[in-house]
Amino acid sequence: MSESMDKFEVKLDQAARAAWMAYVGGMTQDEIANQLGVSRPGVQRLLALARQEGLVKVHIDHPISTCMTLGSVLRDHFGLAYCDVVPADSQASESAAYYLAVAGAERMARLVERSEPLTLSLGTGRSVRAAVEALSRIERPQHRFVSLVGNVARDGSANRYDAVMLLADKTDGERFLLPAPVVAESLVEKETMLTQRLFKAIADVARESEAAFIGVGRIDRQATLFQDHFISESELDELLSLKAVGELLGWPLNDRGEVIDCSITRRVTSLPLERFVNHLMVAIAGGRDKAPAILAALRGGWLKGLITDETAARHIVDAITR
Repeated sequence: MSESMDKFEVKLDQAARAAWMAYVGGMTQDEIANQLGVSRPGVQRLLALARQEGLVKVHIDHPISTCMTLGSVLRDHFGLAYCDVVPADSQASESAAYYLAVAGAERMARLVERSEPLTLSLGTGRSVRAAVEALSRIERPQHRFVSLVGNVARDGSANRYDAVMLLADKTDGERFLLPAPVVAESLVEKETMLTQRLFKAIADVARESEAAFIGVGRIDRQATLFQDHFISESELDELLSLKAVGELLGWPLNDRGEVIDCSITRRVTSLPLERFVNHLMVAIAGGRDKAPAILAALRGGWLKGLITDETAARHIVDAITR
């Protein structure tokens, strides 16, 4: 063995000792320096060598480790800018909803905390509303927040899960609400709305937004669209007969993520999904029941970002890898 190789082997032994002390023994760099008789920068060099030579194999025994693996599979498979997966406790579904809200708030905060003027679009729903509730107050009167979904139900009641007003209140920003039902009563009613100056002005603001945070709706008997009186039972039956599995901004999707053409679709008042292909469209949604709808949104290529939980992520990964 050459002298230089011998020296390298000795150095590698020392690196292994330093790595064991740091990662298994939990010792500080000063303690390792004393044990090995080297300086603190020497310890840092040894730890760097141990990592570089593959001596350190990291195994993180924590739920977040699984979440990060699932997130990276989904991000790579669907070409997302990011995919955040939060832990889901099967015994406490409310904890997953809380983590989802916090993760959504963190992503929103990165945009909202900016000082240059921002136009941000929001869908409605419990997850989006909860994310805004988890956001800290910050003074940003230069920002504009615009609703992408009608905020009035068929009976005239306001959408209780609208998040634009709350976000504007938290930031003192400008607010733009879509003064319409999600689904108009008739084609004539929809066409009349679309020609209104107010409706056009809000659509223009939405087009200028650089990012959108939206919910994902399931299409089944528990569909929010139906439960919150945006569509009737016969309309829900029609969607189910056409194999709708989910909806984005009120637009029903089949399992391939294609917008279904039907009598309801023709009366949806939200801006068409095609308008947002160049936006950072981020969905906040989780849970087993939402998995088929989230998968449809991903397959359709509508999303650029996803914030979900481990339960939904696992079902989606299983579906794309079988």
